[in-house]
Amino acid sequence: MFSASIAFVGIFLGFTVLALGLYFGLRLVKLI
Repeated sequence: MFSASIAFVGIFLGFTVLALGLYFGLRLVKLI
């Protein structure tokens, strides 16, 4: 149970970082 929660948090953080990267990447492309 504990290891499963750690894996879920890791996947969630990875997805959040990916979403933020895509969001700021699109903003930078629009600025250029």
